[in-house]
Amino acid sequence: MKNHKRRASKAAAFAAAMVLSASTLLSSAVPAVTAKADSGDANYADALALSLYFFDSNQCGTGVDDNPLTWRGNCHVSDATANLSSAVNLGGARSIVDPDGDGKVDVSGGYHDAGDHIKFNLTIGFGMNSLALSDYLNPGAYDKAGCRDHLLYILRNGADYLMKTTFLDNSGEVGAVCYMVSDVGDHSYWGSPENQTGERPTYWLTTSSNNSAVVLEMASALAGTAYAFKDSDSAYAAKCTKYAKALYRFGTQHTGNYMEGMGSMYGTNSMYQDEQAMTEGWLYILGEGSEPSFKPTGNGCYNYQHYDYYLYSWDKVWSGYAAMMYKKTGDSKFADELKFEVNNMGGMREGTYNTCRQEWGCTRYNCAVQMEALAAVNGDKNSDLAKGAKYQMNYILGNNPANKSFLTGFGSSWSSKVHHRAANPGNGDASSNPDAKYVNYGYLIGGTDSSGTFNEVTESYRWTEGALDYNGCFALACAALVNLYGNTSSGASNIINNASEIKKNYSFGNNQGNQNQGNNDPAAPTVTNIEYNSTYHQIRFTWSPVNNAQNYGIAVYLAGKWRIQTQSISANTTSYTTPKNLTPYKTYKVAIAAKVNGVWGVADAIKNAVTVTVK
Repeated sequence: MKNHKRRASKAAAFAAAMVLSASTLLSSAVPAVTAKADSGDANYADALALSLYFFDSNQCGTGVDDNPLTWRGNCHVSDATANLSSAVNLGGARSIVDPDGDGKVDVSGGYHDAGDHIKFNLTIGFGMNSLALSDYLNPGAYDKAGCRDHLLYILRNGADYLMKTTFLDNSGEVGAVCYMVSDVGDHSYWGSPENQTGERPTYWLTTSSNNSAVVLEMASALAGTAYAFKDSDSAYAAKCTKYAKALYRFGTQHTGNYMEGMGSMYGTNSMYQDEQAMTEGWLYILGEGSEPSFKPTGNGCYNYQHYDYYLYSWDKVWSGYAAMMYKKTGDSKFADELKFEVNNMGGMREGTYNTCRQEWGCTRYNCAVQMEALAAVNGDKNSDLAKGAKYQMNYILGNNPANKSFLTGFGSSWSSKVHHRAANPGNGDASSNPDAKYVNYGYLIGGTDSSGTFNEVTESYRWTEGALDYNGCFALACAALVNLYGNTSSGASNIINNASEIKKNYSFGNNQGNQNQGNNDPAAPTVTNIEYNSTYHQIRFTWSPVNNAQNYGIAVYLAGKWRIQTQSISANTTSYTTPKNLTPYKTYKVAIAAKVNGVWGVADAIKNAVTVTVK
């Protein structure tokens, strides 16, 4: 993504549909799913399953080595010790963020936004919220596609990061949020994230300088994640709910629109009521709040004062709220609102591809309108809106004049000129128009613009780049089509098992997620000895070995959350000495975890955590 605004106007938009012209997409001789079934429809379950791998391609932090992709590795590890001397807008909240006063903070993890390496809590939140919403609106779709474990893996990784970058004070209220890591200068770098080793600036929200839209999007994502985990991991769901409610209070009690650093890329405005409504809707579904007071009052308006008049996007989530509440309550006014917005943005009809008159990234907007249409018809697959949405998705997945797919890796042909730095390591720069070194399976690129043009050039990010919000909108539309038209995954497993870019026989850890969360398989080390050095104010821990341990890690409970100190202790080492000069008489809770079969046994480690006081 270049230094240009990716936002579209929130003003009234009158959309007209455009027809996609033939393009010059290149084919690739790699394992592929057949784009068309006998009926002429794409296999939506296969597409949904593949689309999740994009999130793995954009994973950031020290756990990337363990993710499903062979071509990604740990990156931006300096985020784990981000220097607060370069923190922007932290101010008096520093004592909450840095209770031990070492001038460092751990903001590692999460997801890069797009083909670049910036981390925005706004778009991470929107992406996770969209995935969770796709699960709620379309129960069973991910099971049919055979990828529910993968969905939960992604949601947990995203939620872990949103909670890690939320700092609670001693009363459990939010004192600060790191809402952005890196800045627009990142766009001048063309290379792999693994080789981008320098320190990166951090940007902060506090009670005095807040951005309500950002923190309420985070709250929505965490509440949605809680819904996804409520049956499989109630403890984790409770943790997500706790943070969602704290962020909700933070966003509504300390309103603001501070956006230093991100304004040229994701400019927000003072209207945050849509994110507020979305969070209230999730909490209502979870049984953690009353029914939201925001009601549709006709023609794109809520409570006669809050206007939508657009489509579901990172900038406006009213339609997501309407879809959620229509499913929850059955109130037809929410369906009427969804249909109004579909018509307002160009409609959903067969025979014409709707680009929503956007300058770039039209596939994501088209998918957003598909979601609105499919949610409004409530399972009526014979309705004109459902048939129109199916036509639009088939078009995106290859049933177009060029017979090419805009979902990378799906179908027999797709573009190799994708604007994605990680997929293009060592390929000069974007201006040299390289073919991607790796197939970034599941990467939804922007496709054609409002004029019907597709400029298939690596540097042309308007057409060949994707982002978290693209795939979030795609999941909403595709999951609905899986349920509506009865697809089950068939060909996706062939790619997953044969593509060199995807690890064979990969396990998503029994739904337990990334390096910061474990399952019930590994055992926690048992601490056998604790030694205190009162001269240097250090503590040395010794523990019993764990069978088949690959390595050990240490985490300390600070400022209301567990913070990783190291994950690189050799399996042959069963002791750890803290740095010198810890604060005398300060008490810490310490957990020691083992990594077994690629999974960290964090749950067991926390159960066996020890409490120590520095001498």
